[in-house]
Amino acid sequence: MKRTHYLKTIPLLAVLFFLSCSKDKQSNESDNQKDGPITLKSGVMVEKKGADYFWEGDIRLTKEQYKNLDLYGQLQSKKPDYVGAEKNAHPVYNVPFQNTAQGRTIPRAFSIYPTAYNLWAMVRIIYGSNLTLAEKQKVRSALLEMQSNTNVRFYNATCEPLVDPTYGFTYPNIEFWSTDGADVSESNLGRTGGVQRINLADFAFNSWDNSVIIHEICHALGLRHEHTRLDRNSFVTVNTSNLTSSGLAQFNIPSTNYYQTGTYDYTSVMGYSSYTSSTSIVHNTSLPMYTKTDGTDIYQGSFLSNSDRSWINYFYIPYMARTDVYAELAPTVYKSDNTIMTPSERLDFQAYLNNGNPTPPNCCTLANDLGKFTCP
Repeated sequence: MKRTHYLKTIPLLAVLFFLSCSKDKQSNESDNQKDGPITLKSGVMVEKKGADYFWEGDIRLTKEQYKNLDLYGQLQSKKPDYVGAEKNAHPVYNVPFQNTAQGRTIPRAFSIYPTAYNLWAMVRIIYGSNLTLAEKQKVRSALLEMQSNTNVRFYNATCEPLVDPTYGFTYPNIEFWSTDGADVSESNLGRTGGVQRINLADFAFNSWDNSVIIHEICHALGLRHEHTRLDRNSFVTVNTSNLTSSGLAQFNIPSTNYYQTGTYDYTSVMGYSSYTSSTSIVHNTSLPMYTKTDGTDIYQGSFLSNSDRSWINYFYIPYMARTDVYAELAPTVYKSDNTIMTPSERLDFQAYLNNGNPTPPNCCTLANDLGKFTCP
C-alpha cells in the first residue's frame, strides 16, 4: 500500500488465487532489467525494484507468479480445481494431513504450495526482530481487530522453530518487518510458502487506525485491490493522464482466473483513496488517481468493510490452535453474510469437519498469545 493523503479503507471483493512459489529462475533478460516499470510479454505491467518485482504497487511477486504473469497474464498457470476454505490441513502448521491408526499427522505434500488455492488454515505470524515494542503492539492491535470481526485466526510462532523437525520443510509464516523511510508497505499475495515478509513503512505504524497493516495482511490472505475488479470501469473513472507508468501499473484488470463477488465497494480496505502524495505514482499530487464515475472523490475507510469481512468469512474457518488434528472451532463462527452461527450450527459444523465427531479430545490445546513479543 502506498502512502496516501487519506486514511486507508478497504475495498476487497476482487480477489485472485495463485499458484506456488517455484524454484525456477527468472530469465537472464528479466534479471538484467533496470529498475522501474516493465511491460511483460502478456502486456501486464510490473515494477522492478532491485531483485524483486511488484504488481499493482505493493504486491511482491514470487518467481512463479512473475513467470505466469509474463507468459499467461495471470498469477497461476491454470484455474484451481477447488475454491473454498481449507478443511484438510493442520491448522497450526498448514500442512495437509491424514489420520493414521496411531493418530499421527502425515503431510501429504511438501511443495511450497500443498493446496491449489494458496489460502491459510491458521495464519502463522512472526514479529520481526527489527520491530520496536510500540510497532509490535500496533501489529498485535491489527491482528486482534481482524480476529474480532472475521473468521481468520493468527498463531504466534515468534518463538517457535521455522523448520519441521521430522520432515525438514519450512513452515509457512508471515514475518512483520519495519522499513523506515519507505513510501510503500508491501506483501505477497496469498500463502507463498516458507517465511514471507510483510514490510511496513513508518506511516503504517503512525496512523491512528490499523488500516495499512490490515490492507497488507489481506493481501497475504489472498485479497487483491478493489480498483482492479473486472467491472471497475462501471464504478470509477481512472485519471490515466495524471498517472505515471508506475501509477498505470497499479490499475491492471485481470482477464481470467480471479474471484469476484458482490458489487464495487468504495469503502473496502483493499482499494486506494483518490489522492496520493507519491510523486512516483502521479504527475500532480493535487489531482486524483481516480474518482467515482460521478466525479466525486473516493475515501478509503479505516476498518474492514462488510464486504471485506464477508469475503474473509467465506474463505476462512476460525480454528483453535491444537497439537492434534482435531478441527476445533473458536466460540464465535461467522457465516459469509457476517451473521454469527448459533451454538447448534457451530456444533454441527465442527462435527462435519471431524467425520461426525462434535466433541474435541480433552487435551492438546496450544497456548497462543499474540502479545508474546520476546522469547525466553
